[in-house]
Amino acid sequence: MTEIVGGESVVALDNALRYARAKLSADITAQRLLILIGVYRHEGLSQRELLNHLDSTSITALSRNIADLSGLTTRKTPGPGLLELRTDPMNLRVKRVFLTRKGRGFVKQWLASMDRA
Repeated sequence: MTEIVGGESVVALDNALRYARAKLSADITAQRLLILIGVYRHEGLSQRELLNHLDSTSITALSRNIADLSGLTTRKTPGPGLLELRTDPMNLRVKRVFLTRKGRGFVKQWLASMDRA
């Protein structure tokens, strides 16, 4: 039988996805979870700056996923409300990414649940 490299990582990712889907919705993806963690670790960055901390994500995918994690999705339907964009007061063309209170609470609960697993 072939051993899966990083098998523990696969199990951790599966557990993380199951938790997020149970708490939020079935359409949560691994990429969205990575974006949430990226914002949690680097809150207040612009989308372009945040992109530098995320591997294998395009600006288009990042923008779409941020929208789908905010209060209004790309389909103009209510979203989970975990992220919000705020205009940078020094440059009105730049939007900075922040967790909402709900988003911060979710990430903290999610990380705590992963520590117990």
